[in-house]
Amino acid sequence: MTEKTFRLILGGMLWAVLIIATYFEMMMPVYLLMALLLFEGVTNWRVPIIISRIRYGKKYNEMNEEPPCGAGKLGKVEAERMLRFIVAIFVLVPFYLAPQLIWFLPWFVAGMLILAGITNICPMVIFLRWSGMR
Repeated sequence: MTEKTFRLILGGMLWAVLIIATYFEMMMPVYLLMALLLFEGVTNWRVPIIISRIRYGKKYNEMNEEPPCGAGKLGKVEAERMLRFIVAIFVLVPFYLAPQLIWFLPWFVAGMLILAGITNICPMVIFLRWSGMR
């Protein structure tokens, strides 16, 4: 599984979870999905890497690209790992701070993840790599 496929699946799951949270007023699926993302971000045990290692065994190698801005302090942080934290923040913060004012933000994130999964162009990952992450 690639990160592109995972973004598509994550965007679809987030869209479905938000629909469940809206119509059935059940917040537990949102919390479970965000807990999964935060677990992946903290431990770096990402679902695409685990599935690829199961499928291909020890032949699978992670991408070890150098950051475009040189190896600074952010050079050891992966952009995909930081994306998990950013998605969790952009989904959970509107639920707690101002749900009536910024209710569209989680829906926007879900839509952008779906588009990033279809086109393989994720502006957030591009920006994070440009800022010095690998």
